[in-house]
Amino acid sequence: MSGLVLKLAPGERVVINGATLENGDKASSLRVTDGDARVLRCRDALRPDEVNTPVKQVYYAIQLLITGDLEEENVLEALGKECDALEDVFATIDPRMIPVLRNMIDRGNYYSALCHLKHIVSLEAELLRHGELMSERKVA
Repeated sequence: MSGLVLKLAPGERVVINGATLENGDKASSLRVTDGDARVLRCRDALRPDEVNTPVKQVYYAIQLLITGDLEEENVLEALGKECDALEDVFATIDPRMIPVLRNMIDRGNYYSALCHLKHIVSLEAELLRHGELMSERKVA
């Protein structure tokens, strides 16, 4: 049997198709067999005050699509434009990085998109730190 297997810690929460589920007192596994299910681990969710970079804005928009707080017809065009801007930034690091993300979004595979974006958020943070260091050197 195929599908997404979520290993949940005791008390861990997950959102599936807009419904929040909470695991019981023991660790468990949950298999999501519907390929169209929208899944978000609550531990992976960004809080609004954490959305302070372009990549995190894309991540948060996808997160809101999963939770049902945004509708695809109102967001997908804007996400496409944001991906265009990100592609310009990340093409020198990995020219396939953003096209892979765009493909996941276009297929509605939002869980995979968030997993992919975690790596990009890390790279963005590294680039921003590098930029800050360069700015500090210019000032000194």
